[in-house]
Amino acid sequence: MKVSNIPAVLLSALFSIAVSAAPLVSSENGKIFSGENYMVVKKDMKKGEQIKPHDHPGFKTLIFAVGKGSFDVTLNQTEKHTVVAGSVLRFGGDAVIEAVATEDADVAITLIK
Repeated sequence: MKVSNIPAVLLSALFSIAVSAAPLVSSENGKIFSGENYMVVKKDMKKGEQIKPHDHPGFKTLIFAVGKGSFDVTLNQTEKHTVVAGSVLRFGGDAVIEAVATEDADVAITLIK
């Protein structure tokens, strides 16, 4: 698993997703975009809110891109990452993720099949 700058990882993800839809902007929470090979979920969270442990069977790669605030993320109950605004965490769909917002935060999660 790797935390890195947003531009390189997002460009790679965008090029790996074949999207032929008209442009769409969304500020909603929850599932905001989806296609045959991907899904994008947005979460706005208050300090202390948690993402309960879960995995993503059927998805090969997940990209956890923090836009505001920060999260303490744990993968597979032992691998810990602090992901701050402007950073991205990439991990596999078989990993069990749990997270807590360490301040008011938002994250866009891209799930790729």
